[in-house]
Amino acid sequence: MRTTLAITALALLPALASAQTQSPGQAQAQGQPMPKLVIGAPGSCEMTVDNAPRPCSSGLVYVQHRDGAILLSVQSGRGVTIGFQADRDSQPRPEEYHLGLTRMHTSIDGRSMAKQINGSCDISMSADGQTWHRASCTATDRSGSVTRLRFTGNGQQVSAARPDGATPAAPPAPGSAMPKG
Repeated sequence: MRTTLAITALALLPALASAQTQSPGQAQAQGQPMPKLVIGAPGSCEMTVDNAPRPCSSGLVYVQHRDGAILLSVQSGRGVTIGFQADRDSQPRPEEYHLGLTRMHTSIDGRSMAKQINGSCDISMSADGQTWHRASCTATDRSGSVTRLRFTGNGQQVSAARPDGATPAAPPAPGSAMPKG
């Protein structure tokens, strides 16, 4: 499972790299850098939109971009990725990580769209960041539609990759990901 999730996370990089409404090819052509760090947390997820169940078929993928932006994503069916973009974070304890959400990205077969949201994600993990236990995200868009995501880790350690080729010995604590203003 860890290998599969790591491969899935790396396969998602082109679609997640731009975190805009551009196609992956456009992002690469315009010279946008690949993400700084990708973490795949194995487990299962559940998602609802306005309390109606939606497909959620993967673990959790955490992408830290070089500019400090963070995208937390899941697969929602074949060819569909849902990502929550954060503009702020905090880590009051090593086991607790909080993200303030501003945008939700939907990528379907490589075509992306984004909408503004207001929300948060809370992640529970081991003190060393190696095992992610739970995540809970709630996002409300401008029309009042509420998307909820619940992730439950399977007890296995996360997989981490640096797309620039450097392999981290251990995933860094996520709380250090965003620049402090």
